[in-house]
Amino acid sequence: MKKFVSLVLALILCTGLSVPAWAADFTDVPAEHAFHDAILDCSEKGIVGGYDDGTFRPTNTVAKSHFCAMLARAFYPDQISEYDTDFVKQNFGTFGPTTQTLVNNKILRGTSFQYSVSDMSTMGSGINRYDMAQMMANILTEKGFSVSESDKDAAAAKITDYADIPGQYRDAVTSVYALGMIGGYSDGTFGGDGMMNRGQAAVVIYRLAQYVGTETGTGPETSVSGDLSGVPENPAGSTPSETAPDTSADPGHSKPNSEAPETSETPSVSTLTNGEAITEENVLAILNGLKSQWHKQDLGTYSQGGLSAIRSVTNTYVDNKGLRLSTSRACGGGAARVFDAVFGQNATLRPVSGGYDAAHPGDLLIKVDPNGKLMHAAIVYNRGNINGIANMLTTIDANINGSGNKLIFGCPSPDPIKYELGYNYHFYTAYPN
Repeated sequence: MKKFVSLVLALILCTGLSVPAWAADFTDVPAEHAFHDAILDCSEKGIVGGYDDGTFRPTNTVAKSHFCAMLARAFYPDQISEYDTDFVKQNFGTFGPTTQTLVNNKILRGTSFQYSVSDMSTMGSGINRYDMAQMMANILTEKGFSVSESDKDAAAAKITDYADIPGQYRDAVTSVYALGMIGGYSDGTFGGDGMMNRGQAAVVIYRLAQYVGTETGTGPETSVSGDLSGVPENPAGSTPSETAPDTSADPGHSKPNSEAPETSETPSVSTLTNGEAITEENVLAILNGLKSQWHKQDLGTYSQGGLSAIRSVTNTYVDNKGLRLSTSRACGGGAARVFDAVFGQNATLRPVSGGYDAAHPGDLLIKVDPNGKLMHAAIVYNRGNINGIANMLTTIDANINGSGNKLIFGCPSPDPIKYELGYNYHFYTAYPN
């Protein structure tokens, strides 16, 4: 009976949602609408969806989770399936797969919610102009594009409230402003605290895709008109709601973007910290050098742990108390220290296809319990015949037997299937494909 009631409730809740009509015009986005081309294009590509009454409602505030979904579908569609697991959806909600795709590509870095992706109330609230600019700038960086300092300076001179923009957002704001992706208000202000709406989200994605060469549309960049300020494009001129973000469209099961694949998983660094190519031989050479200096040494807390590249992964896990891994001390601090010494803090990590048997020296290892809760972090060191077991991994660990920040090189890491039934290891790498 409880299951039946739950099913009925679920059906009632879903009655306001729609199955997107791909490549179909929306009744509230006529051909003369300023954002028509961008909205229709994003709909055709499966980036956005609409309501079951045939409307798109472009002036509704776009939620953080929805904008993350839009960006992931537009720029990383082939990576989403890697995170489409029960564990991710249970811990990060329906939009977990698309949000985690962006996390892995460092697209949430510098945003106000980069460490809050598991907080449903945060992710369900509207996204402001500062965070949207930051995410767009991060995509530009990840795709290898940059804006000249002179162009950013020129943009800053035009933004009348530039002095009020928090320092962490200034580079992103001036970059997207200089490229014409997000404009300002009629009085010259940027108004970064203002909420963005669904129509504006479609336009900035459309423009960004054209700039980086991901063809989500066929029209020229200038075909999308209209100011991208906080003023919505509707006759009444009302502002989008900041307290009731749209939660109707873009469900996790929406059609994937199959016409604009982004297959590159190249890390953001092409060489190791010593300038050598990223190969197992070269990584091992660095690790062996670190062993001669750090083995069985307590190095104290890692002062750069908060900036470590592995945080893009570790922040997606919590332990059985709901806490995230520290990357400054104990096992997390040790893993961060070693990884950054090999690959640097700008490396991008991706899941290792093949798991335990395919892990490389230098890869990040995350141990989880049967419920997917974080238990331990380490760096893969080598593999070999250990205690009669062939091809066993060894790791670089800290906090072994409560040893605090002491690093130990060569700890055996048994096959989780044979030796720790119910537990598992997740591996992440910065090696190129």
